[in-house]
Amino acid sequence: MGETRSFDAALLAGGRSQRFGSDKAFLEWRGKPLFRRQLALLRRLEPVNLWLSANRDQVFPEVEGVRVLFDEEADQGPLGGLLTVFRASDAEWILVLGVDLPLMEGGYLQGFIPGLYGMVPKSERFWEPLAAMYPRVAMLDLLEKARAEGERKLQVILAQAEELGIVKSLEISDADKLLFTNLNSTTDLADLDPNRTDDTVRIRRFRDGTFQEETDFVAAEEPLEIRVNGQSVAVMMRTPGHDEELVTGFLFTESLIQSAAEIESISHCPDLDRESAGNTLDVTLTSEPDLTELTRHVFTSSSCGVCGKATIDSVFQQFPPLTKSLAVDPGVILKLPVALRAAQETFEKTGGLHASALFSADGDLLFLREDVGRHNALDKVIGRGLQDGVSFGEVILLVSGRISFELTQKALAAGIPVIAGISAPTSLAVDLAGKSGQTLIGFLRERGFNVYTGE
Repeated sequence: MGETRSFDAALLAGGRSQRFGSDKAFLEWRGKPLFRRQLALLRRLEPVNLWLSANRDQVFPEVEGVRVLFDEEADQGPLGGLLTVFRASDAEWILVLGVDLPLMEGGYLQGFIPGLYGMVPKSERFWEPLAAMYPRVAMLDLLEKARAEGERKLQVILAQAEELGIVKSLEISDADKLLFTNLNSTTDLADLDPNRTDDTVRIRRFRDGTFQEETDFVAAEEPLEIRVNGQSVAVMMRTPGHDEELVTGFLFTESLIQSAAEIESISHCPDLDRESAGNTLDVTLTSEPDLTELTRHVFTSSSCGVCGKATIDSVFQQFPPLTKSLAVDPGVILKLPVALRAAQETFEKTGGLHASALFSADGDLLFLREDVGRHNALDKVIGRGLQDGVSFGEVILLVSGRISFELTQKALAAGIPVIAGISAPTSLAVDLAGKSGQTLIGFLRERGFNVYTGE
C-alpha cells in the first residue's frame, strides 16, 4: 500500500432528471436530505476541501466546511459539475461522488485514497464516473478539450482518459454492483425503498354479510441485522427507515456505547441482492465492547443478506407450513371481539395490557391471557394449551392488537391455522401467513373484517 496524500472531495448535486420529477438532492433518504447523507459520507474521508456542485436555481443551506459552487453553464450534466469543481480547486487529486448514488458506502470510496491515482469504476459496459478519483490537472485539460469540441458524453471522455493513461479502470465486482444503483426515476426510488412505511396487498373485505375483493395497505415490516465490529449481534423486526438512528439507539440502550462519538461508521452490507438491500448494517466502533453483555436477546444470524424472504425460509426450516386448514363461519368470527373484551378483566381496569385468546371453531372461548408484551401474552396461551393438551390445529387465535411477523411465527410454531386481530397485520406477517397456509384476519370488528390470506 502506498503513501496517503491529500485530496479534495466533491459532491455533484446539480444534475437534473425530468423523469424523476423533483430535485434528487433534497430527497429524504433514511431520515435526512440525500445531499446531507452524501456530504457526511465524504467528510468522514477527511478531504482537505469539500465541494458541492449545484445549479443556480438550487438553494442549499449553509453547511459548515462545505464550499458550494454553481455550474458556470446550465444543462451540461455531470460534465458541467466536474468542470466547475476542477476549475475552482487547486488540489492534485479530487474524489467525486454523485448525489444520486444513495447506496454508495465510505468503505468503497476509501479504497481510492491510499497512494492516490486516477481510478474510475467500470462495469462490463459502462464507466461509473460519479464515484471515482481523478488527477485534477490532467483530467481538467481533457474535459476542457472535450467541451470545446462539443463532446459531452463522459463515457467517451473516460475512454480517451484511459488511453492517455490519465485514469485506470476498476472492475466492479458482483458484490459491489449494488453500490452503483442510480436514482433516475421514481421507479428506482420505489425499488430501493429508503423510507417505505406501508405495502399494498389484496384482501377480501367482509361487510354486511358479503365478501368483496379490494386493495389495502399494511404497515411494512422487515428484519434488520446489526453487526458490530464484524460480529452479528441481533436481528430485529422494524419498519424500514431511519435505520442508523435505530441502531445508534439500540447500541446506547444496550450499554455498548456511551455516546454517538464512539461510532466510527455505520454502513450497509454491500454483498447483497436487491431484495436484501438496506437490511444489514455494519457498525464499526472505536472500542471493542463485551457483546456477551447484551440484555436484549433477539434472533441472530451469521449469514449476510437478511431479507423478508430469507427470514421466512429460515422459519420454515423449524416450522413447516400447515397442511390442513380450518373452516370457520364468518358469523363466528364476528362474535370473537365481544368475547375477548368481556374476558379482559385487567384491561378493563388499566387499559394497558395486550391479550391473546384461543377459541374453538364454534367460537367458544377456551382461555385468555394478558401481558404488557403482546408476545408474552401469546406465549402464555400457547403454554396453557400445551399443558392442557389442546389440539392447536382446531382453534382460532385472537390477539388484541397489531399482528406482527413474530406473532404469526409463534402461531405457526403451535400449528394454529386461523389468526385474527383487532388491528392490522404487518407486511411480513401477511407474507408468512400466505406461505404457511394460515388464514389471517385483521381489523376484526362487530360489523366486518378483512381476510388477508387463506379461505
